[in-house]
Order: sequence, then structure tokens, then C-alpha cells
Amino acid sequence: MSETFAATVAGEAPVILLVAVLEIGSRTGTVRSVFERLGRQQGLIDDLYSTEQPPTGPQVEAVGVAISQSGRHAVADVFVMLYVASAVGVGCLLLGAEVLVLRWLAIPQEGPVPLQAAFCLAALVLGFAWVMSVPMIRMIISIGGHAMAVVKGVRRSTRFYRDLRSHRQESRDGRRR
Repeated sequence: MSETFAATVAGEAPVILLVAVLEIGSRTGTVRSVFERLGRQQGLIDDLYSTEQPPTGPQVEAVGVAISQSGRHAVADVFVMLYVASAVGVGCLLLGAEVLVLRWLAIPQEGPVPLQAAFCLAALVLGFAWVMSVPMIRMIISIGGHAMAVVKGVRRSTRFYRDLRSHRQESRDGRRR
């Protein structure tokens, strides 16, 4: 690791970490609601087995129905959990890289440490990728359902404008006669 590289990592890692923290902060409500919903579902199961007597079939069915009604967002919940896990992972990597380079800069007699430099490089690349990709993925998912409508709309719009030109041309030709 060179001093220039270490200084670059020392300057870049906190910036990426700050952007990541802002991104995470903007999603706190979503994450909280997912975990509150999962907690309510687990509470229903815990209540079902809170007595010494085994639950009856109708009780189990009622809890199953309640969970399935509140669990319609299961796929989205998985993505939120992956988001949280990736945020924690990237944050730890960036923090680790920052500590390594600051330690390396503070003790200059250590000399180059290629493995630490590789770790820092990987942490920065993953941090950049996470900060960039998470909002992009969220945007793509949010517009995904509308993308096909837009594509179909372009075809219909093309047809519409062709028909409009044709109609106007026919109208002009009709007035000239």
C-alpha cells in the first residue's frame, strides 16, 4: 500500500459511508414496517403456543389466515432483509478499510502491505457499487410495471400520429375539391 493510496482510501471511505448512511436513513421506515409486521406474525404464533394445551385445528387455521393476509409482501420483505444485510456488510467493510489505512498511515514504518491494500480496494469498489446500485435497483423495480405500458404506448402513439396525419391530409384534400 502506498501513502497516496492510503490517503485516497482514508478520504473516500468516509464519503461512501456517509452516502450509504443517508441512503439507509431514507429507508428506515420501510425496514421498520417490515420487521414490525414480521414481529406481529411471530406474536400470533407465540400466542397460539403460549398455553400448555396444543392449539385446535381452527385456531391454527385462523392464525394461518391472519399470517397469510399480513404476509402478502413476502418477496418484498426478503428484499428488505437483503438490503439490510448488504448495508451492514458494506458498512463494516468500509469501516474496516478506514481503520486499516488510518492505522497504516499512523505507523509509517510498516511499509507496503499488499493484502491490506487489496482489502481496501475491494471495500471501496463494493461501497461504490452498493451506493450506486441500491437506488438504481429500487428505481428499476418501481418503474418495471409501467415499462411495458410505455412500450405499448409508443406503438399506439406511433399509430395515432400516423392516423392523425392521414386524417388531416384527407381533410385538407376534401376542402380543396
